[in-house]
Amino acid sequence: MKRLLVVLLLLVGSRRAAAPASGYAGEFLALGAGARALALGSAFVALADDATAGYWNPAGLVRLSSRQLHLMHAERYGGLVAHDVVAVADAGRHGRGLGLTLVRVGVADIPFTDLPDPSQPPGDANRPIVISTESSADYALYLSWARRFRSRLDLGLSLKGIYRSIASYSAYGAGIDLGLSVRLHPALVVGAVVRDLTTTPIVWSTDTTDRIEPSLVAGFAVSRAVAGGELTALLASRTGGDAAAADHAAPVLAGLEFAYRQLAARAGLEEGRLSLGLGVRPHARLQLDVAYAQHDDLDATQQLSAGFRF
Repeated sequence: MKRLLVVLLLLVGSRRAAAPASGYAGEFLALGAGARALALGSAFVALADDATAGYWNPAGLVRLSSRQLHLMHAERYGGLVAHDVVAVADAGRHGRGLGLTLVRVGVADIPFTDLPDPSQPPGDANRPIVISTESSADYALYLSWARRFRSRLDLGLSLKGIYRSIASYSAYGAGIDLGLSVRLHPALVVGAVVRDLTTTPIVWSTDTTDRIEPSLVAGFAVSRAVAGGELTALLASRTGGDAAAADHAAPVLAGLEFAYRQLAARAGLEEGRLSLGLGVRPHARLQLDVAYAQHDDLDATQQLSAGFRF
């Protein structure tokens, strides 16, 4: 928790600071969407079969069998970061799908510091002091569209608008994600998404501009019947962008889900970090999911999701 607070302070700086560093401009967009996907190690790019597909891989919207509403809330790193997602998607009728996804990441009570004498360097007689407590909020709105071009090939596109605020500073941006899904076999699906395809600019009120560089996430999902239920294995990897993998770990994402009737058990690894989760379907139109994810240095994340079919 303390380390994350230090990072936030470095990004925010004093009242005279400009915008955050470009290398981390898109970090809040990498937190994911949905407890099921988190429990599966974020290796969701090839599965992406619910309303959160607009975030993970818009091509997956074609596979939805009904309209869906998805609500998610997470308390990350011991409650320091609030992470919320609302997604709605239309059924993939006539080989098409539509989705709308809103992501919010917020941090409250961020101390802003300054020196008692800004004209002098820091020292024992000139230690930084807290001059105010501020908050930050990041929003991303995805408008997604998908179409089936062949019996086994689905393509999807997400247009996203971004709004960021840190205290009195604010920024706007816009970008494009492009996804595909290929069913090589009834039990095997390959998926990929290029995020920030044309490089996403984030223009700050301080007359500075950050840029989110393109990145690629690709993987596969394989399913088979086991012991009266369905076992699904996921494997994916990501490359590109600006931020390196945690502790220089291999950017490997893996997940395993066993679904039996109305219950599902899940486990995953995201760049070496363990995640676990459970899902229950108490009604044909309602899906509830919970996930737990470890972190190398910070407190764990707990995440809750509810999915509604109508």
